[in-house]
Amino acid sequence: MSNLQHLIAAYRKHPAVTKIAQNLDNQSPSVRIQLDGLTGAQESFVLAATAGRTGGGGFHLFIANGKEEAAYRHNDLQGLLGLEAAHFFPDSFKRPAFFDDLNQTHILQRSEVISKITMPQSETTGVVLVTYPEALFEKVVRPDVLAQSRIEVKKGEKLDVDFVIQVLVEYGFERADFVYEPGQFSIRGGIIDLFSWGNELPYRIELFDDEVESIRIFDPLTQLSQRSLSSVNIVPNLNTRFRQDQKVSLFQILPPGTVIWIKDFQLLLDRLQHCFERAEQFAGKLTALDSAELREVFRDRAFLYPGDVAGEIAERTLVFTEKQGGVVKSI
Repeated sequence: MSNLQHLIAAYRKHPAVTKIAQNLDNQSPSVRIQLDGLTGAQESFVLAATAGRTGGGGFHLFIANGKEEAAYRHNDLQGLLGLEAAHFFPDSFKRPAFFDDLNQTHILQRSEVISKITMPQSETTGVVLVTYPEALFEKVVRPDVLAQSRIEVKKGEKLDVDFVIQVLVEYGFERADFVYEPGQFSIRGGIIDLFSWGNELPYRIELFDDEVESIRIFDPLTQLSQRSLSSVNIVPNLNTRFRQDQKVSLFQILPPGTVIWIKDFQLLLDRLQHCFERAEQFAGKLTALDSAELREVFRDRAFLYPGDVAGEIAERTLVFTEKQGGVVKSI
């Protein structure tokens, strides 16, 4: 066992972490816990220790004060919990609350996270999702709509190439000679290369006549296979392929019993209000010269009112990592 593992094991046995886990295990949405005296990386250790305990709640959402802090916290938690237990949920733009430039990497990350936590067989116990106010401002696709929109391809099943092309084009994918970014696909003989919006690397589907012979994840730079799969789920661009009435807040798709960790609740509301005001101003200035994808994002105003976010947070179990106003249980 490494020194880091020894340390996280010691945190899990600490009386304060035990008390937090016991309170969270009550499964009451009215639980409010105030943590005092945390400095530096202690916040990450307490969160990781709580998430990793039996009775420490199932799924955890950590809302940092800003993007940079969220990125640091995410790196800490990946080191403590592992790559599959700590996820990062960014906003869709190159700079938070600056809506003139979309960030395709961020859009991919959002799609990947939503796809992972809404899959029926997804493991959510002990998982932590790290985010920040600007990322919560944007709505996400409803799970039922997403489930209907996934294209599942299984090894050994028959696949109509013409049908695949039709569906992919309908979902906003572009045909290319070689795939190198999300939203592209290519077809060469019996080989379909596809870069889904829900995966960080593209898929290579090899056909024997009209039957799926193999499915592999590959590196688009080296063309080398990473690993083989028995099936894949292809996800469209979640930002632009769905209407306003098909989108909801992130809180509405979180697993039941999710515990929300908040740094500063008032700051969260203030930044959401700032985002809302800037988005309204920006939407009014959009012209035909702006990118079609950007116009599509703002067409339906798929954003949240700060008051709606506050209301949905209030329905959850909350852990505050800094001193807040109001009455909470201090640990």
